[in-house]
Amino acid sequence: MTQDSHAAILAQAREAFASRGLLRCSLRVSLGERLYSVRCDEECFSVYRVNDKPFLPPGLPGWMVCRLSAQECFSLDQDEKACALPQTPEQLAQARAWLELVLEHLPAEDA
Repeated sequence: MTQDSHAAILAQAREAFASRGLLRCSLRVSLGERLYSVRCDEECFSVYRVNDKPFLPPGLPGWMVCRLSAQECFSLDQDEKACALPQTPEQLAQARAWLELVLEHLPAEDA
């Protein structure tokens, strides 16, 4: 995929978060039975799986499931299994899928 594709998806993420007043905010989002920390700013959209083990501090350890910037893309699939090597069309498709899933669970846009 080209950097334009990375940039286009990142622009979509920034616009969606900004319209909700959530740009540069770290959010906790429950997707199914899993808890994620989600953030979007001018540079990056990221989704981080929060550890759900009761005997460990919340979020420690956790792991990155998606990170998208204008120059790079890393993404696991929705089952949190490895995709193809970074910078492939599959990685970008999974990053878009994470964004769409997260947006379904964010508060509605500001009026």
